[in-house]
Amino acid sequence: MLPPKTYFRELYDRFGYPLTRRDAVPEAAIRTAERRLGVRVPRVLRDYYAIAGRKRRFAASHNRVLPPREWVVDRNRLVLMDENQVVVRWGVSLRNPDAADPPVSQGVHGDAISWYPEHRRCSVFLAVMLCYNAVSGGFRLCAKAEVADHAGYRFEKQGWTFYGEVNSLRAYARCGQVLCLLPPGDLPFMNKWSVLIGGKTKSDLQEIADEVGLAIDA
Repeated sequence: MLPPKTYFRELYDRFGYPLTRRDAVPEAAIRTAERRLGVRVPRVLRDYYAIAGRKRRFAASHNRVLPPREWVVDRNRLVLMDENQVVVRWGVSLRNPDAADPPVSQGVHGDAISWYPEHRRCSVFLAVMLCYNAVSGGFRLCAKAEVADHAGYRFEKQGWTFYGEVNSLRAYARCGQVLCLLPPGDLPFMNKWSVLIGGKTKSDLQEIADEVGLAIDA
């Protein structure tokens, strides 16, 4: 695993939107949030915000990565992201203050938030969610289709980097392009894979569509 700052810089480079100093959340803002909440922010999260915390294009286009001033703590979890309809939230574990890359849980709203395991590493969770946001409005050009099977497509041979899987969502990225896969649903009539693609340019989007056999109107 790359150091978190390198890992996220490379992801944004693949998106085609390299990070700059303007995208960083000042360390003072993170320390202020820590004092307000009485917690220590895990290193991976601190490193992400220190280089990309103000880059909203891919952090707020669908699900929303929260700025430090909106962080809250619920049952030893630092809430860092809201689902786009605010039905669920995601929180990173604070149980082990020395954990560099702790697990993330999904919280379902009710009279109290009910928490369920989502992914064992915060870095992978964030990367996959950024990719999902990229194909859900982060890129100006996005498309979605259903395919019967994706097994014949070799991602690695086509230059894609696999960023992980979160709750069955698989995320891939390469220069100016992102592709996400969702498996068929549990119901009998939902027997196809959902393919979500996004590109920085029209030719980026069309290239993905041609490779995976999607008919789009770009």
